[in-house]
Amino acid sequence: MVRKENRRFALVREIPDTFDLCIKPRYNPQTIDVELARLQHREYCSLLSRFGFSLIVLPADRRYPDSAFVEDAAVVAGDTAIITRPGAAARRGEVEAVRNALAPYKRIEQILPPGCLEGGDVLQVEDRTFVGLTERTNRHGFSQMARLLRETGFPATPVPLKRSLHLKTACNYLGRGLLVVNHLDFEIEIFSHLEIIRADPSEAARLSFLALGESVLVPDDCPVTAEEFERRGWKAVPVGLSEIRKAQAGLTCMSILFEA
Repeated sequence: MVRKENRRFALVREIPDTFDLCIKPRYNPQTIDVELARLQHREYCSLLSRFGFSLIVLPADRRYPDSAFVEDAAVVAGDTAIITRPGAAARRGEVEAVRNALAPYKRIEQILPPGCLEGGDVLQVEDRTFVGLTERTNRHGFSQMARLLRETGFPATPVPLKRSLHLKTACNYLGRGLLVVNHLDFEIEIFSHLEIIRADPSEAARLSFLALGESVLVPDDCPVTAEEFERRGWKAVPVGLSEIRKAQAGLTCMSILFEA
């Protein structure tokens, strides 16, 4: 019998020319250099290809300035893709293209009203899933996600947050039992089974990362964090993120990684 090998895919979406109209922080609405953002996005996609992912590239859609942040539109768990219902109403039209792109590879489920959930609030830690309760993800959304994840074998735990946009804004999982905390905006006891690394205060507001096996993508203006990751055995790969960050986004936001 010939064994069929799974392929690794990265679903990404090009940046529209309306990107500067995306949802920005109320306290610091900076102007975005759209062409530089596109250059940074292309570099990011090139790195994913270099690390062995086959790219599925959706075209830009100028109706949805935030649509390059595909992570918020779907959560992949095993053989299932759970299409979300974004808490930001202006983003709800983004999910259709993501659903259509994932349908050939995964069984499709859907978060329904009155539930709201965005993928940036969903943190997968080995065989467990943590879901942030934020302005973008409500209790109804969590309940639906928890039920669907139980069916796929990934139990879910809610994580109430006070201020952070998403759970992955406050913390993210590096691997090997290590949770990196940018902002202590939740009850730390929820993650008592993990080793906690606190981000350097000088970089916490800028930090995001994407772990890819033995390597990890890190913003190029977070050298202290990159050095800490290297010390712990990862190869840190610097990535320009200045314009993407102005849209309240990070390195996980721009892709949905999955096997099929």
